[in-house]
Amino acid sequence: MSEFYQVRAELKFCLPQIFKALLTASCASCPNDPIQFLRNILVLFQGHDNIEAIDWYQFLEFLKQWTFKPDDTSKETAIYSWYKNYLMDMCFRKWKEFAVLAKQGSLVLLFKIKKAKRFNERKCLQNAMAAWCSWVEVQKKTQAVAMERLHEFVSRGRLKLTFAAWCSFTKDSRRIKEVLKRLNAEGWNEISSKLKGGCIISAVNIDILLKIFRYLNVRDLLNCAEVCCEWKSFIQSGQLWSRINFSVEKEWLGDNTVQQILRNYRTIVIHLNLRGCTSLNWPSFQSISECKNLQELNISECVHVTDMMVQKILKGCSFLLYLNLSKTHVTDKTLKELFRNCLNLQYLSLAYCNRVTDEGFLCLAKEKVCYNLIYLDLSGCTQMTVNGFMSISAGCRLLREVVINDMPTLSDKCVLALIDGCPSLSAISLLGVPHLSNATLEAIVENTSLDTFRLQGNNQLTDVSWQALCRSSRDLRWLHIAECPSRVGDVGIQYLIESSSCTLRELDISHSRTTDRSVMRILQNLCNLEHLNLSYCEQLTDLCLEWFGGSSIRSLDISGCNIQDRGLALLEGVQLKKLALAGCVRITDAGIEVLCKNVRCLEHMDVSHCAALTEQAIRAISFYCRGLSTLQMAGCPKMTDLAIHILTSGSVSLRELDISGCLLLTDRTVDYLQTSCPWLSSIRMVFCKGISKFAAMRLKSHVQFWEHNNDDPRYHLGTW
Repeated sequence: MSEFYQVRAELKFCLPQIFKALLTASCASCPNDPIQFLRNILVLFQGHDNIEAIDWYQFLEFLKQWTFKPDDTSKETAIYSWYKNYLMDMCFRKWKEFAVLAKQGSLVLLFKIKKAKRFNERKCLQNAMAAWCSWVEVQKKTQAVAMERLHEFVSRGRLKLTFAAWCSFTKDSRRIKEVLKRLNAEGWNEISSKLKGGCIISAVNIDILLKIFRYLNVRDLLNCAEVCCEWKSFIQSGQLWSRINFSVEKEWLGDNTVQQILRNYRTIVIHLNLRGCTSLNWPSFQSISECKNLQELNISECVHVTDMMVQKILKGCSFLLYLNLSKTHVTDKTLKELFRNCLNLQYLSLAYCNRVTDEGFLCLAKEKVCYNLIYLDLSGCTQMTVNGFMSISAGCRLLREVVINDMPTLSDKCVLALIDGCPSLSAISLLGVPHLSNATLEAIVENTSLDTFRLQGNNQLTDVSWQALCRSSRDLRWLHIAECPSRVGDVGIQYLIESSSCTLRELDISHSRTTDRSVMRILQNLCNLEHLNLSYCEQLTDLCLEWFGGSSIRSLDISGCNIQDRGLALLEGVQLKKLALAGCVRITDAGIEVLCKNVRCLEHMDVSHCAALTEQAIRAISFYCRGLSTLQMAGCPKMTDLAIHILTSGSVSLRELDISGCLLLTDRTVDYLQTSCPWLSSIRMVFCKGISKFAAMRLKSHVQFWEHNNDDPRYHLGTW
């Protein structure tokens, strides 16, 4: 034992391992007889001094079979290859798992970054919104304070005006009371005896009486002549009969009345209007010929007029300056007599006289008569040819204005022949003339100095003629280019603005491709423009109305455009007198109310076929537009009797009213108009099923123009 303890320390610590190895080998090699296995091993240990150098695995029999010989390399290569593949597969799988986890981590990180960024943006927006809301509240409070002060200022001004009016009214009433007391004290008989002729009306100034009686028509004057002797003598003095208008009362006029009036005042009558008096016959026209000083005569639409009647008038009235024969059945004989007798004639209208031909104008070229003619209307005379226009050109060298509307047969040769001999032409109207070429339009511009030009329905207008018109017509004041969509656009408006920026007063470009930008240019450059027609320009929007503030526009027509309430609210600072909104179906009561608040000087308004309007719109019109004289609200199906009641109560100066197609109106409407509109002169009640014929007839005697029927509008589409 002493020897054992003297053994080296390394051997002391190796013995447990030796024991473990021997026991393990005995269990593995010879489990049935481990003692014998240990004996054999100990025999083998004999002669080995260095126990550390012993290979302990050689004692295992089952490991010996796995040992390889030095020359056996096939099995070693296969195993190495398998192990290598196994390691590579394991590494690849681990690398794949790592890549997937890394990718997922990057996606999660990106999602978190986006979420954080979105949160930051939302936070910034919330802060900005909170700041803006606080600013808006401050502005609203400031605006509310300003509005309150403004209302207080306005109410104070109104109170001052009301108090001043009350003071003046009180003074007037006090004076009237004093006069009445004096009259009661002195007695009416004593006062009237001091007046001229014993009549109080004779004390009024003659000039004032003359102004009062001139507002009356012929029938009222005849009735006033029967009041008293003073009125009769004043009315029959002749000062009121220099201008006679029979066309207003053509329904009750007869030959006896006209004949008696004209014979009594034949030396005084200067102006005579018989337009549409179809009931007059030969005696009336014979009495016209006795008016030797007659200068203006209008017998248009008198279908019973013949050549003999007109020739009788022309022989007696040789000083005529104005003659209107439109829509009559006169022939070339009348023209020949006219040109020979009326040498001083300046105005002649032969519109729609279908029996007048070229022969009637031959004497103009041959005899050189009627050379003072400056205005000629040949609208609808489709039977005229080049020869007739050549005769006019040769005989009327001073012609300034010519109207040739509704002539689809008019050719280039006719117009060229006319302008060739009329160098003084300044106004030409060619509405409804679709076949004029580009060369003719250029010739018109080059050979005349136009201040008025009207063209409608001509698609042959090109850039060359349009530029020539804009460039040469520096003094153009009235321009009507309707239904010519091929050239009237942004480019065409630019040409117009560059040439006539100061002189243009009226512009009609309806049914064109005009945009908001063109309207902006028009209003910024045409500083003297007063009348603008933009009806049925489908490309216009609400933005175009923003530029009207501060402009000189007095009349605006935007019928049929895509205008809404927002656009009407932009009409501020413009002194409009006339506004047409017909067919703007998107306009509501709110838009009309804002419009009337901003534009209170309206006198003529057209809201026909605005189906969304109700009595609220009429309330705003009646309250804010006190000077309204003409209102057209045809085709507004929501209008009721209440709307008419509101209108008649507020608009005391209403003269013309169109309520056609308002199906909810009843006979109460007639009662309101009859009692509250004493100045009404024109009423149109077409397709009003709720208004009876009996009720409508009550208005006929109180107005100058009256039209009514209670038909169903569904069978008459497009007639109102």
